[in-house]
Amino acid sequence: PPPHLEALPHPSLTIAAMSQLWEVIGGAEKGGLIVRGGRELSSAALEQRLAQGALVRQEELQGDRLRFSKLQGHGPGAGWVSLKVKDKPMLVKSESALPQPGPAIAGRKARVLALHGAPGNSNIMKFQTTAFKKLAGDAFEWTLLDGPCSWEPVPGATQLNLAERSPVEKTLAKDLPFVQWYGHPPPTADAPLPVAENMSFEDAVYIHVEEGVKFLDEYISNKGPFDIMVAFSQSATLLAILMDVLRKDGRQVPWRLNVLFCGAMIDDKSYQLKQPLTLPTIYIHGGDTDGWGRHGEKCLPQMYTNLEIMEHGDGHAFPSKQPRASEIFGTVVQRMRESCGLP
Repeated sequence: PPPHLEALPHPSLTIAAMSQLWEVIGGAEKGGLIVRGGRELSSAALEQRLAQGALVRQEELQGDRLRFSKLQGHGPGAGWVSLKVKDKPMLVKSESALPQPGPAIAGRKARVLALHGAPGNSNIMKFQTTAFKKLAGDAFEWTLLDGPCSWEPVPGATQLNLAERSPVEKTLAKDLPFVQWYGHPPPTADAPLPVAENMSFEDAVYIHVEEGVKFLDEYISNKGPFDIMVAFSQSATLLAILMDVLRKDGRQVPWRLNVLFCGAMIDDKSYQLKQPLTLPTIYIHGGDTDGWGRHGEKCLPQMYTNLEIMEHGDGHAFPSKQPRASEIFGTVVQRMRESCGLP
């Protein structure tokens, strides 16, 4: 079940603890500091290193281990680094000014457009975001949208996005069909069934992408403005493709912040980005029990230049186990408030 978050402090009460800045002074001889996806030194190292001179914001400090968000310089948008290596300082506290919040929204609430995963629908997304929306509070108005493409299970498949839905999911879906944002070609008669154990990210093929992009683009244009996009799994992939289309068309992305849960990478090479996207983006994945988690951890830093990564242990889902769920949602809501110029 979603976490109970009533006891959490208002996000503005935690801003002082999260506003310390650090500058990277070590690691030059090795191309930068090793950045890991988790606090433990045994957790997976990211492909990029954090370069000397980078400016980062402290999100969490446990002993000599720092979870950061990058503000300036080269390296991953977020992760964990060591303040010292063999008693030699790698980072020092910085007195640089924090980035200013986005321009304040006037005359209305901040608006969130929430996009479900695939297969899914707005009723399922409503359930998944219950705790998140409660913590975000009355400053935000949420709209939940259903994808435009039909979906049917692949008989015998166990891969998460192709398998028959569980009784619980069917109950949560209520009277709405399961839909998606784009599709995949059905397996041929002589092809092996897609099973979770053999999931591959190579040679992925997407279909009906243009239909999904046109649908989402027109909805945002006609029903906006929206300030924040909250997208789960497949919808986060489509969101990146839409942003790339907007860039190619010479149009500005009309929202302020992406909050992406799980998935979100583009595996079909024909839609992959030729250059990274600059919009501030938060990416939350489910760690080793999320079939797309480590893959996204590698791909997303190549897709977004202003990226903050968070990890939980609840698999391909919204975080639910405490205290990590509260930590993640609290930080995300603070970022949402900052991007909309809210105190």
